[in-house]
Amino acid sequence: MTDKLKQHRIIGIRHALKEFKGAGLVEEESLYPTEAVTNVQNEILSVAQTWYEIGAKRGALEIIDALLEGKFEVNSDKSGERKIIANVNSISWKRRLKVTVGNEKHAIDKQKYILTIKDLDFDVE
Repeated sequence: MTDKLKQHRIIGIRHALKEFKGAGLVEEESLYPTEAVTNVQNEILSVAQTWYEIGAKRGALEIIDALLEGKFEVNSDKSGERKIIANVNSISWKRRLKVTVGNEKHAIDKQKYILTIKDLDFDVE
């Protein structure tokens, strides 16, 4: 590779790192592309974990509401084993979601979310 091409490559990497740093996706002290990749991967994993926790909490709240509304019944048989009987095929709700990626906040428009009985691993009779 010629010196001129190496120089342009280095300048391009510096510009890319500056953009990533400005967006809050790469730590300010990162100087190398491998560090930047690690920073971005960690950011993606952090956002995924946050969304998993939000989804788990929302799903649990919706199921509790469905139990309270009588959409599920909890019965015990003679041996004391509990069974949950679903009186619906699915639980659905609409929600707008907010997410932070780097140093920017974004909103996902209100969408309909559905948990089917199959998604909940219920036996279907």
